[in-house]
Amino acid sequence: MSDVKKALTSIIERRNHYIKAEAYYEGDQAEVFPSLRWNRLLRNQGTDFRFNFARTVVDSVLNRLEIANVMSPEERGNQILNQVWEQNDLEIDADEIHRKALVYGDCYAIVWPDETGEVTINYNSPLTTVIMYDEENPRIKSYAAKMWEITDANDRKTLRLNMYYPDRIEKYMAFGSTDTVVPGTGFQFMESVENPWGEIPVFHFRTAKQYGRPEHQDAFGPQDAINKLVVTHMYTIDYQGAPQRYALANGGNDAEFQDFDDDATERENLGSLKNGPGELWYLKGVTKVGEFSPADHQTFTEPVKDFVRSMASLTNTPLHYFEKTGNIPSGEALRTAEAPLLKKVEDRQISFGSAWRDLFRFILRIEGLNTDVQIKWEASESMDSLAAWEVAVKKRVVGVSLEQVLIEMGYDLEVAQRIVAEREIDAQLSQGMNTNNVMLEQGMNNE
Repeated sequence: MSDVKKALTSIIERRNHYIKAEAYYEGDQAEVFPSLRWNRLLRNQGTDFRFNFARTVVDSVLNRLEIANVMSPEERGNQILNQVWEQNDLEIDADEIHRKALVYGDCYAIVWPDETGEVTINYNSPLTTVIMYDEENPRIKSYAAKMWEITDANDRKTLRLNMYYPDRIEKYMAFGSTDTVVPGTGFQFMESVENPWGEIPVFHFRTAKQYGRPEHQDAFGPQDAINKLVVTHMYTIDYQGAPQRYALANGGNDAEFQDFDDDATERENLGSLKNGPGELWYLKGVTKVGEFSPADHQTFTEPVKDFVRSMASLTNTPLHYFEKTGNIPSGEALRTAEAPLLKKVEDRQISFGSAWRDLFRFILRIEGLNTDVQIKWEASESMDSLAAWEVAVKKRVVGVSLEQVLIEMGYDLEVAQRIVAEREIDAQLSQGMNTNNVMLEQGMNNE
């Protein structure tokens, strides 16, 4: 099987997986109906009544993934990294890359110089992009592919495909759209572009190897149950304000029984009765009137709490993230409640940090500099300022440098270095003053 066909097969086979993950994050997923009757009755109801708790599972991790610093051991490297960071708006785009990687489980960034020679970093969706790994050593990237659709001036849809290798980029085209493409689509070779840096310029952000898993995948089941409860509750809530009524009578005129057809059977007449808020049923045979009792709202609202708790447990998301009011833990209780979440965040920092490190080292190589890169993350733990500084003081006691402590406390590298330098100057001045005082005191004693 050719590389093109393998890449297309991988993209197409995982497409529905990614679309489903996105739908649950955006709250657009279809409701599940085990009963065909309920499907016909409610499938078009309550599309706006969505309590999308699954989004919280993703955002709880995303909000703690913030890059504090990208550093190189060489000053020129830091200058290049700072320039690239600013030119590519990575303050915003890095957050979006993290978001998409958590939602889909995978996403990609492609690095390449633009027409002016400036290095660009572009997010690419796993719906269009894939990295194929070596079958013997899955740590090695064999090649990557990106497929996208364009529309020409005559409204004809054309597919473009780039195949990325360590030494070249092959470009292909075919007629069609991304919705109709199949692994056997006939792509025609257009041109080959040299890759002089000996590395595939596509970088994989993922929650797990080899291809990631949506952060909120374990929330899909509880979210389906919550949707069903909420939508059904909203559908029945009209019956609370306008109960369905009935009137049973032994006789009457045609106007009273207009819902009935004299030529029809009793079973057919019963089948013509309409179910809905405020509807009035005329039934023959018994003299009685009344109304049907609407469903108790707690039948729907109480189980929602149980499913939210289940979602919190299944996804290692603290329960207080779903309940913005009530008893929110603090201090040691808060740290205990958030421990599983912090472990997830640390895992994502390691995985995403590795991709960022490879990406920035490749950028420095493009600029002619072969050196390492370090990724520093903002502290992920929830602490009030007093508790945070208490931890910082304890770190200083056991020997952590002041500069490192300040960086972990959120200070920029330059600010931290300036504070350390000023502290050293103050220490030298203080030591000098103490020395002068001792010498002066000794001189006075000698006299």
